[in-house]
Amino acid sequence: MRKDKWFLIVNPTSGSFSRKRKWKQITTAFETHAIPFDFEFTIKPQHEHELVIKALEQGYRKFVSVGGDGTLHHIVNGLMQQNITLLTDIKLAVIPLGTGNDWVKTYRIPKNIDKVVQIIKDEHTVFQDIGKLSLRNEQKTVFFNNVAGLGFDGYVVQRNERLKFLGSISFLVSTVLGLISYKLTELSITSEQKKITSKSLLTIVGICQYSGGGMQLTKNVDPTDGLFDVSMAKKFTFWTLVKNVTSLFNGKIVNHSEVETFKTDLITIEASQKNTYIQADGELVGTGSFTGEIIPKSIAFVVPK
Repeated sequence: MRKDKWFLIVNPTSGSFSRKRKWKQITTAFETHAIPFDFEFTIKPQHEHELVIKALEQGYRKFVSVGGDGTLHHIVNGLMQQNITLLTDIKLAVIPLGTGNDWVKTYRIPKNIDKVVQIIKDEHTVFQDIGKLSLRNEQKTVFFNNVAGLGFDGYVVQRNERLKFLGSISFLVSTVLGLISYKLTELSITSEQKKITSKSLLTIVGICQYSGGGMQLTKNVDPTDGLFDVSMAKKFTFWTLVKNVTSLFNGKIVNHSEVETFKTDLITIEASQKNTYIQADGELVGTGSFTGEIIPKSIAFVVPK
């Protein structure tokens, strides 16, 4: 029956897919482990959403995202927006082949294909929280499974769109170039826990630990606690940023005197400039202001035991 088969949604343009070679390794691993599967390749932007709905209508309930953080993001949005079946009936696994692969770092999911297929065979799951963004300018809703934010990180994502051909170092290059040209934006945060208005480098609303190609911008992350981990980096000068680039990647940036952190399940962030970029899971999703709401323990992700 199709509900017992894994349905692979494959992005052939992901950073390290390498076309025939990687795909052959994946299919061979599934066959070696005797795991039944079907698959579809994406052929256009955001095709994942359409493929999710089609697969659910056909009876599939177990999915594998084969690609990067963007592929996973669009699959999650398809699952969260469908009304065909209960989310508790669904399992979602990931074979990481993108340039950033940030979500998998939290769970230490390996890049080795045979090892990750063994994890899929074991079917050990964690019900993870999912974030819901209501974007004011675009009047739309976007879901995210890793990290969302606005300000500098959205600006980096926007720059990175043109540099993905560089592979895994593209986020680092985009970050360095962004440091030179980005101007601080005044942001206002409203939540039960905090009310802050300040010029800001960026504000991160996190569920998991890593973003931007390995940056660690949130503190005390727990993807199942029903709370966002919010970090607001305030009045960083260019030279402060340069001196703290290493801290962006080792997690120590949250200890800086100009960084404020807290947890909440509902947050509104307003930007003084309407063209302030908003990113979710490394995807540019809009500009301006948003309200973020956490939906606890929404999707069962397949992760290592």
